[in-house]
Amino acid sequence: MKPRRLKALFKRELRDILRDKKTIIMMIVVPVLLYPLLIIGMTLLMTAIISGQEEKTYRVAFYDDKESGLSDKIEHIIKEADDDELTYDIKIVKKSWDGEQEYTDALDNDEIDAYAKQEDDGSIDICYLSARTDSETAAYGLRDVFALYRDELRRQRIEGAGLDVDEIFYPVEYELEDKSSTEESLGNRIGSFLPFFIITVILLGAIYPAIDVTAGERERGTLETLLTLPVTNLEMIMSKFLAVSVIACVTAMLNVISMGGAVAFLVMSSLNSLSDLNISIDLSMFVPGILFTVIVMMCFAMLVTAVCMCVCIFAHNFKEANNYITPVMLVFMFASYAAVLPALELNARTAAIPVINVSLLVRELFKFNYDYTLFLVVLVSTVAYSLIAVWVLAHIYNSEDVLFSEGFRNVRIFERRRDMKKGQIPGTGDVLLLLSVTLLLMFYIGNYAYMKLGIGGVAIQQAIVLIMPLLFAWYMKTDMRSLFRFKKTGISKFIGGVLLGAGAYMFATLISILLSPVFSRSVENTQALDELINSAPLPLLILTVSLMPAIGEELMFRGFTFGTLSARYRAVYAVVITAVLFAAYHLSVIRFFALMPLSLALTYAAYKTDSIYVSMLMHLINNSFSVIQARYTDEIGRLIPFLSEEAPGSGGIIMLAAAGAVLALPGIYLLKKSYLKKPGQN
Repeated sequence: MKPRRLKALFKRELRDILRDKKTIIMMIVVPVLLYPLLIIGMTLLMTAIISGQEEKTYRVAFYDDKESGLSDKIEHIIKEADDDELTYDIKIVKKSWDGEQEYTDALDNDEIDAYAKQEDDGSIDICYLSARTDSETAAYGLRDVFALYRDELRRQRIEGAGLDVDEIFYPVEYELEDKSSTEESLGNRIGSFLPFFIITVILLGAIYPAIDVTAGERERGTLETLLTLPVTNLEMIMSKFLAVSVIACVTAMLNVISMGGAVAFLVMSSLNSLSDLNISIDLSMFVPGILFTVIVMMCFAMLVTAVCMCVCIFAHNFKEANNYITPVMLVFMFASYAAVLPALELNARTAAIPVINVSLLVRELFKFNYDYTLFLVVLVSTVAYSLIAVWVLAHIYNSEDVLFSEGFRNVRIFERRRDMKKGQIPGTGDVLLLLSVTLLLMFYIGNYAYMKLGIGGVAIQQAIVLIMPLLFAWYMKTDMRSLFRFKKTGISKFIGGVLLGAGAYMFATLISILLSPVFSRSVENTQALDELINSAPLPLLILTVSLMPAIGEELMFRGFTFGTLSARYRAVYAVVITAVLFAAYHLSVIRFFALMPLSLALTYAAYKTDSIYVSMLMHLINNSFSVIQARYTDEIGRLIPFLSEEAPGSGGIIMLAAAGAVLALPGIYLLKKSYLKKPGQN
């Protein structure tokens, strides 16, 4: 990669982006003009509304007041009350109506805002219309008046009994004394909402340029021309990446400066109006947090840019790219809410979680909690994720299969079945749609069935997983034998698959043991399944927890998913993506990492043997052994001690790793001996 060519490409990309009026609007017009108007204008408007509500006079009436004389007593309370005790101005309407219905009609006709009536037991009902703001405000004000009236009655009765009112009402006096400085209190409030704002504006700053340099190039028909230039694909993609990152950083900086100026204006205005309270703020204390936040923003902008470009490159036009980027934006925005959760802290576990770590770091900076070790972890991990995303992006640009494929655009399931061709391969969009629909069915129908039927509900869950890929494939007239790999293979391949699966099980157990202290909550969430395994009959468990998943999940992942991906992308991409999707499908952090060895082993076996029956057998043996181990923990512990220890020492860990390698390596050897015919060979 030559710096001179990269510089020239960078200038070209930056110039093209800045020519787009939408980018200029998002970068300059919105932050410089709109945010101050929104923040200051809305604050002044709300202040005016609240002030207008306090100055307005609210009309109230009393039903059946001739006998109780309640209105006179309340009128006296209103006259004697201080401004601090009653916020709203309340006027008592002395007009009398016949019957409560006429009072209700007067309320409906806006002749009064609320009315009160005293029941036979002495309780008082305040009647109002919640659909009308003035009526609701009048009811709240009248409620405060009755609270003062209640306190006055208490005082009179206590004094009548010859007791000291203050001793009865206030036997203990207490006051709140805030030991936090004004800067700490302000920083805590700013730190709770600022991360969401920063992440959002970086997203908005990166999305449109990312779409323009990827899908925009395709839509304008200039992508093919760019690929013919005398530059490497890495130089081209790096120039696009750097240009979009610069735009995202500048946009975020302008937004933060604009909003920060508006907030500072409001804070200083409030302090000037409260000058008699002698409150001051040392703004210089926020300088280190602001500077470090800027550094974090620059690193995070690179990650956002790389992710957005990775997604948008599959789109063929601007509209399609917007559809693809929406889920990404929702994920990032949802993760930014981490700063609002008080129980979630920046520690060794959260410092490496993308997006969440940035949100928590900004919050800690403005709370003046400086842990430079954690700050370094956040920065290094964010940069590492950015580099990984850029590496993926570079490989996408180097792959013509991906760059010029139909990508996510083709979701064939939406076509009419009579228009479909027999033997076609599903699109990548069909895979995503299948997984999404299946997860929704599992969430609503499967979970409900599990809660109601127990082990029967598990069978329903697995039936959903089994039926959905077959239903999709049938509707699209897919060649079932080719897509799902319903093909015979040699006995040696089954032996190789079983050995590889056993080795993967050892590595999965090792990962579970190592990660259990870190993800203790995820471990606790699996206890319900353990209780089910210990209570249900073993043959039924083997059927529902071992056999049905071995068939259904293999049809879903090693069949429909891997069959679709392997027909479009290089084998290594198809294997890795399928393995990640299978591990993520189980919706557990610790199981994601623990299942990765097994998932890779299953997918690798399906690829090398070109037969789904091998991975089904591997899956069946793995699940069956897991059930037996959970059911007969003590017995398995005596047979294989290092496999059943919850916290094995270094010796047990070495034994697990060694056993995994001893089993997996011969399995890989047997599988690699399988000979797959290339297209066109006889």
